[in-house]
Amino acid sequence: MAQVVQIIGVTHNPVLPGIFQDHLDAEPAIREAYDNFALMRQKLAQARPDVLVVVAGDHLNQWFMDNMPAFVVGKAPVARGPFPHELRAHKLSAYQARVDVEVAQTLLREGYANGVDFSYSDEFQIDHAFTMPLSFLRPEMDLPIVPVWTNVMAPPIPPARRFYDVGQAIRGIVDALPSDQRVAIVASGHMANSVGGPGMLRIRTDPVPEFDVTMKALLTEGDAEAVIREASWERLLAAGNGTAGFLDFVLLLGAARGRRPSYVDLNSTRMTTASFFLTWDGAEDGTR
Repeated sequence: MAQVVQIIGVTHNPVLPGIFQDHLDAEPAIREAYDNFALMRQKLAQARPDVLVVVAGDHLNQWFMDNMPAFVVGKAPVARGPFPHELRAHKLSAYQARVDVEVAQTLLREGYANGVDFSYSDEFQIDHAFTMPLSFLRPEMDLPIVPVWTNVMAPPIPPARRFYDVGQAIRGIVDALPSDQRVAIVASGHMANSVGGPGMLRIRTDPVPEFDVTMKALLTEGDAEAVIREASWERLLAAGNGTAGFLDFVLLLGAARGRRPSYVDLNSTRMTTASFFLTWDGAEDGTR
């Protein structure tokens, strides 16, 4: 049987690589975020995974308001990204990884028995929500991945309960794989986030939004029901029009079966949205 050996959640803010390069010591929290990525890389390496199930959204790059599946599994042999316009706009690195097609197909096939009708794609690119975290977590590009996209962009967005249940389903399917693979589940998202308009400047005067404080505390306690309740669409939208990306962390909580994480940190700055990190170490045996 397969083992889930690590569960990791990180930010995917595309401006962070440039900030790390040009403004690493502008604020203490920037250096802290940089160090947290190094810690996440170390934790992933220590877990010795054979494959990464990577969960993230697509920023209207390949699916748009007129055709937005809720949960998509990528099953082409290779994943590449990010998109050219993302490389031009930010100091991102190109990333390419093999796809574990067998695990991808198993997610699709067994999803039905676990209450999830996954969509699938054989023609895709992975955008910065995948490539930015992977460039820090596994820059060697030597591990196969299974990309799983979530709709966090185009209403109606699946509710938090659905994200939690899909996380549980992914965990159940991975646990039942007939192989002896060591699997890590990685998701990227963010805390309170506004894209465009005056909301983007809110961090200048309020770098630690109440949403971030509340959700960090609830996740730290592993209070799944409270996280699901507080991550309502109305609450997410009030915190910022891009805050639905937080739901990918709710999916991770489901994959962890509601356990308390072993590591949580929030790095808040006035330069960009807060960086959030959490892990469930020793995921295969329930230790922390």
